[in-house]
Amino acid sequence: MSVCHCLVGHPFQRRPQQSPGEDGQTPEMCNPEPPSQRTVDFQHIHAVYSHPQALGQCGRYLSLHLPGAERQDVSSTSKAAEKVAEEGPNSRAVAISSSLAAKVNGLEVLAEGIQDRDDNSTRFFILKNNGSSQESHNPSLNRPSSADGLEWKTLVSFTLAQQPSGTLADILQTFKDRELNLTGIHSRPSLEHAWHYVFLIEVQGKREARGVGTMNEALEELGRKAKSWRWLGSWIDQAEQQVEAVRIEQ
Repeated sequence: MSVCHCLVGHPFQRRPQQSPGEDGQTPEMCNPEPPSQRTVDFQHIHAVYSHPQALGQCGRYLSLHLPGAERQDVSSTSKAAEKVAEEGPNSRAVAISSSLAAKVNGLEVLAEGIQDRDDNSTRFFILKNNGSSQESHNPSLNRPSSADGLEWKTLVSFTLAQQPSGTLADILQTFKDRELNLTGIHSRPSLEHAWHYVFLIEVQGKREARGVGTMNEALEELGRKAKSWRWLGSWIDQAEQQVEAVRIEQ
């Protein structure tokens, strides 16, 4: 039975069309030591600091080059660099972080491009408390969208009552019935009591001003079925726009 890291997902499998050397400088099982990495000596390193997501995304490189080093989770990749810097020149630890974090903390960059996948990326959200009415203070609600609104995404959180069973399935069906595509679903402990969770779903489409539109209808029904819920925002999907721009250029 394979065991997978819950934050990282299933182990990455090489795509059939790839051949040795096609992945640039990223270490691979068939070519685990890109030329720029081969002179680095990690024998004195006993620990690797980083955020658990980064440790998982660089697992192959660590297994090949630092198999005996302890992987220690910290709150962020920048904190990892700061921790190594605090230990001083005699530190026997390294950090997985950005080159900017290395520069700020006066650290030497030992290796680059050590992620398992070249298309690895990280998303960040900037959230703001607008104070009073969401609709009057959120400019995104009044920005025009296409007829299907697919260039927009909406993030919603909600919790469920213990009964009746099947409520989560009913809520997801609410969006399916309106042909609103779910692009992500996550859960986190609610801290209310054991085995009770906050669910976060990401949906294609946007919440419209003045309570009109398919998304608004789905959110109204969500409010009737969930124990509690929050609309966290709607935004233009920049990643999808970048993909489309690449298609046009090609």
